[in-house]
Amino acid sequence: MSKEIKKVGLVVMGNISAGGGYPRVVYDLIAVLNEMGKEVYLLTPFKPDYQKIEQLYGPIKIKKVYTPGKIKSLFCIEDVVRRKLMKKEFRKMANEVDFIFDICGRIMDKYLPKNFDRDSYVIWALTSLDKGEWKEVNNFGRNLKERIRRFFMSDKFLPKKDIKIYAIDQWTGNDLVKKSGLNPDKKCLYPAIQVEELLCKNNKKKNQIIVHGRIDPIKRIEDSINIFYNGTKDNPEYNLVIIGGASPESERYMDCLKEIINRLKIQNRIKIIKNPSFEEIKRELLDSKILIDSERDVNLTMTSIEAMAAGNIILGYKNSSNYKEILENGKYGYGFENTEEGAEKLKEILRGLKERKISNKESVKRSKFFSREKFAERIKGIFGEN
Repeated sequence: MSKEIKKVGLVVMGNISAGGGYPRVVYDLIAVLNEMGKEVYLLTPFKPDYQKIEQLYGPIKIKKVYTPGKIKSLFCIEDVVRRKLMKKEFRKMANEVDFIFDICGRIMDKYLPKNFDRDSYVIWALTSLDKGEWKEVNNFGRNLKERIRRFFMSDKFLPKKDIKIYAIDQWTGNDLVKKSGLNPDKKCLYPAIQVEELLCKNNKKKNQIIVHGRIDPIKRIEDSINIFYNGTKDNPEYNLVIIGGASPESERYMDCLKEIINRLKIQNRIKIIKNPSFEEIKRELLDSKILIDSERDVNLTMTSIEAMAAGNIILGYKNSSNYKEILENGKYGYGFENTEEGAEKLKEILRGLKERKISNKESVKRSKFFSREKFAERIKGIFGEN
């Protein structure tokens, strides 16, 4: 790519003013582009709340935002629907920028202006683009929304074969090939992690274990609680912190978790922190010794990398990108296939820490592979600026 890239457009269909992994990944992309001196242009159905973004993640600069009108926004109920409704705004942005990152992709390549260099439009796939499994539930609204979503997830809305796709990790790249028939670049665009701000510098840690990530049933936090309960029976001095973004739907799940905690009679040893700021996350990670991650069959998450940088030993479910790719199948951490094995591994880790046979030095070093500095290098490679 020979032309100089000064203006970068982003297609973002999620709400970046909320807590969670998706907005955090987008925030870090914008922050790195700001550091590189690029002007950022944003296409999104949600008006950014800069005060909320700064509170959650930090300040960013966006040169111009393209959003749908009030009437259009009422119909922006699904990713592809949003994209189709915003093709006019997309073309306006494309005419103003030198390069476009489309977060998660689908269909927008069909709306590129004829004079736009298609090599300057790339998709950053944070997830695979398949429909996924679905079972009908006893809720008309949810079923209708899911039917609409699955219609628009059909193959005819996939990007054309000439579009460059970068997967967030190899797990996602494999899914794109197997489930969607796409051909992502062999090089992954791993997310930027604020490793430098989290790096463990021999700070004195508490007897604390952490569960870090969105408070949602998909995270299987109840499994992590059971692993903590059974794995610390010989070490009752250890406490557990559950910290992560929460939505209104999270409240019912948290009620279920509290029931489990009360039944196990460990309420005095567990603290739940919802919608934390980055500074709160940083403090709790630096105070903790071990992270438990029970989410299954999932691609890379930032939480494990952040925990590694902060000096935590990672104990994660084996069939996931975190274990296979970040921990390199156990080279940099520990894995389990069920809660019983997880509890036994936790006991092993606690013994190792007590006897000083386990160190976090290698995992801290591994986390630097995902730093913002490395991310900027990968972006420069995509821009052809290396």
